[in-house]
Amino acid sequence: MRLRRPATRVFAPNGRPAPTATELLYMTDYLAEFGMAPDLDLYARGGGYSFIRMCEALLDGLPEELPTMDAAVLAYHLPDLQVIEVAGCYLAGRLPGSPAVFSVSGQGVGAPFTALRVLDCLRRSGALADGAVFVLDQTTAPYPDSSTHGGAVRDCALLLRTSLDDGDAGVALDFLDECPVDDPAPVLDALARRHPHPRILAGQTLAARLDPDLRARLDIVDGPAHHLCTSAWAALAEHWPRERYTVVADYDPHAGRLFQAGLRPGRPA
Repeated sequence: MRLRRPATRVFAPNGRPAPTATELLYMTDYLAEFGMAPDLDLYARGGGYSFIRMCEALLDGLPEELPTMDAAVLAYHLPDLQVIEVAGCYLAGRLPGSPAVFSVSGQGVGAPFTALRVLDCLRRSGALADGAVFVLDQTTAPYPDSSTHGGAVRDCALLLRTSLDDGDAGVALDFLDECPVDDPAPVLDALARRHPHPRILAGQTLAARLDPDLRARLDIVDGPAHHLCTSAWAALAEHWPRERYTVVADYDPHAGRLFQAGLRPGRPA
């Protein structure tokens, strides 16, 4: 499977009005299962952008029309702030080909990697020619989340598109891997020995766990701050691999899992 250069859109904080009666009832019933009550002050300080608003703005800003797609995946950490409208239905109607749309979550920053693995399996089975992953960082929630609120994450949307295998556009996806590790440093060291002088693009949650000496020795590029699931992939958009083998990597501290994607160089796409 081949990937095209990601497109990104970061959103300035927009604030969020008080939830409607239906939204408040949903939040209250949901959080009651965990012995919690909605924190409406925290909710009001969120970025204020729903999945649909972010996807719409991202798609409207693309320089060219998208091709017909077979599948699209939403990958995220925090769920959508909108509990009535469904982003998957919006994308199925908006994207060419009316693709099947589903979500991957519950894995922190690993969600985009798993979403790509799903698309790769669909491609290998013959069910996918072209597809996309919409990676979404959403920050409006009526409960505290250490990954989001602890890192001052901003609302952000990122589009990862596949490219037809019979063309030469984009980069070739060489491998996808996830493994349980307490310390990701030895794994990255071993990676650098297998692929001499790779460029390693580390999402913020991974970069924060790495010793500065290791980061300097392996020439690790940090993903942008104030991003979560989008951090490592936003670094790929900025450091597109034209000549150098590149690895996109991130670490989920809650599950203790390191996620990696190896990319062979290609031309701009």
